[in-house]
Amino acid sequence: MTTRLPTPPPSPTIPRLVLCADGGGSKVCVVIRSSDGIEVKGIAGPCNIQSVGYQAASQSLLLATYRALSQLSNIYLPSDLYIPSLPLLPSKGGPSTYQKLPNLNVSVFQYAWLGLAGVNCESDARGFMPFATGALALTTEKTKLSNDVNLLAAPALDIPGIDHVVTVVAGTGTIGRTIRIRSSSKLPLEDIGIARGWGYLLCDEGSAFWLGRLAIRSVLALADRHASSSIYSSSPPPLLALHRDILEYFGTTDPADLITLASLSNSISDGLDIGEATAKRNAKIAAAARVVLKWAFPDENPVRNGLPTPPGSTDGEVEDSSDVDMDMESEAEVELEMISGLGTDEKSQKEAMKIVSKSIQPLVELTLECLGDMSVVKLDKTILVLGGGLMMSKGYRSLLLDGLAETEDKVRFKRVLKVDDSAVEGARALGKIEFGYQPYTK
Repeated sequence: MTTRLPTPPPSPTIPRLVLCADGGGSKVCVVIRSSDGIEVKGIAGPCNIQSVGYQAASQSLLLATYRALSQLSNIYLPSDLYIPSLPLLPSKGGPSTYQKLPNLNVSVFQYAWLGLAGVNCESDARGFMPFATGALALTTEKTKLSNDVNLLAAPALDIPGIDHVVTVVAGTGTIGRTIRIRSSSKLPLEDIGIARGWGYLLCDEGSAFWLGRLAIRSVLALADRHASSSIYSSSPPPLLALHRDILEYFGTTDPADLITLASLSNSISDGLDIGEATAKRNAKIAAAARVVLKWAFPDENPVRNGLPTPPGSTDGEVEDSSDVDMDMESEAEVELEMISGLGTDEKSQKEAMKIVSKSIQPLVELTLECLGDMSVVKLDKTILVLGGGLMMSKGYRSLLLDGLAETEDKVRFKRVLKVDDSAVEGARALGKIEFGYQPYTK
């Protein structure tokens, strides 16, 4: 995909390039931006440096970079740059690639900002830095490594009267950061607070993986009830349309197969290493969140952009960041009491809303943790930026904002933004810093 943006002042030299990468547990998206306003994008497999490891993450980063570079005209590239033959997008459920790609053979980028899941502290950044700079033919001075959530702060750099940005991601996983906005540094992004991001074994409540996991549990609990009929005087409830959709998504009619999916036994026997198998399994479970959202919020268009997708999917068209109307969004008060005589579809919606409601409170708590005691981070000078696939759902955002407004401190931010494509926003902010012009209009 190539997008022509507003034309900057003419340059007497060959256009320069910056790179921004948004890497998570399901995929990595690389956006390359030129000094004359061209953007290209490449996508590859999982890039969480903790779950897949440094080598696999650097290979995903490299593949996405090559895919983006291959879309540029030769006038943007060094004449001696070598772009290898690239693997095609895999079939559904297949591995991204087993071909080991060579590092870039020449320097291409003026600067790179890599926002990658799993970069949670300085030691993480130091550990992965040699892999990143080696793959992209960069120096450490020309490379910024941060967590992927930091990219969400990019749209806030041009908003006046803001001291802090609270960024909350609900994608494959969940994480929150508190970022101080400065104007003097190369990249004016400074972490002063962090909330969670410990991985699916220790947290990630409220994420797409969590919703998918709860959906599986709902199916298995009903299967247990059917298997335990002898100890009940009443008949077991029927399988809901929601449950049938979940089973259909996973390609089975037998709930027991969902246990096998979670065990990783098939993936390991297919030749994947533990990191690849875990990433594939987690992406598959996380993408089941779409089924839950479809039933929880039937009046919404299906959420496609940003939600985790199993390997092989080409979902993910991008839009710019946009403001959230907090008054309209807070109207989505949810009634979860059971109502007798509901039709099958209504019961499915109620079950989906019960699943969603279990995810919201942990996200409210995560967001509050980013505010500290509110003696430093003032609500009237702080904006909330939401990212990740689940935050593309208006209903899901509404529940989060409602939950914040109902807390003891009645938390309402000065402004709320949702970011559909962190890599695009990061590339545009980086382009402004490096090339010295306004790369996009609000």
